[in-house]
Amino acid sequence: MLEYQPQDASSPSTKIPLLPLDLSQHKLPITLYWAPIVLTSCLLPIVGYFALHYATSLSLTIILSIFLSIMGGVSLLAFLIRAWALWRTNSDCRPLGSNNRWAFDYFFWNFVFMFCVLTALITSGITTENLQIVSLPLSILILWVSAQMTIAEILLALQIKVPFRMSSLQKSDTLRPGVYVIVEDVVAVDGKQGRAWRQAWNDRYISSPIFKQFLSQIERIWAVTGLSVVAIIWGVVFGLENHEIGYALGWALPFAWGAGMALITTVLAKRMLRQEKIVELDQ
Repeated sequence: MLEYQPQDASSPSTKIPLLPLDLSQHKLPITLYWAPIVLTSCLLPIVGYFALHYATSLSLTIILSIFLSIMGGVSLLAFLIRAWALWRTNSDCRPLGSNNRWAFDYFFWNFVFMFCVLTALITSGITTENLQIVSLPLSILILWVSAQMTIAEILLALQIKVPFRMSSLQKSDTLRPGVYVIVEDVVAVDGKQGRAWRQAWNDRYISSPIFKQFLSQIERIWAVTGLSVVAIIWGVVFGLENHEIGYALGWALPFAWGAGMALITTVLAKRMLRQEKIVELDQ
């Protein structure tokens, strides 16, 4: 069984281990993974709402139920696939240091919590025909993630230890950026890279101070911009009398922000890799 070694984080190696993942070789799987998400969580709720609202006499409840139910179904399917990948007997993507079938990772529990919260929110908005409420799900998801990233950076600055098991990080280990845990879990399970990825991700973090700084930098950028996006959406949703503008913005802006941040992350990651290469050559 692969073992996690967070205690070695203070003694980085002079050789930076490579990560066993080349995104350029996974363009098609990545596209196939994101296409239904963008379709059901962005395009359908917006295009479908305006098309049916102005072209038919259907009630708001029926219109919202059609497209938001589709989105919920896709999310539920993703949840079940993820749960099975972690729970099955021969699973190779569980957190390091545990073979317990019930040892789900940190991302999984976040998924469960937000799925329940957003389902309740959307159901409430549909039954009351409140367009403001059904404008909020994606912004609340961003708020939840950005808040956790912000808290993680504060705890890191205070040198607080891990308060409870977080994926492969065990209680009392040295805390790492929240984005570290997110990437570990998503790539290992949803990206099907398994425990080999979790171990390589850990080894890279231990071995490269530049990589550590990069993760904290990216986390701060994602957190600050994420909270800003939430503020913009909520300001429009609750500040304008025309609730349709807030509805469209609430479902479109998060994806525009995500795409922009993905580009920024890619640029900064390439710069980080160049810096690591220079350090290796100097040693």
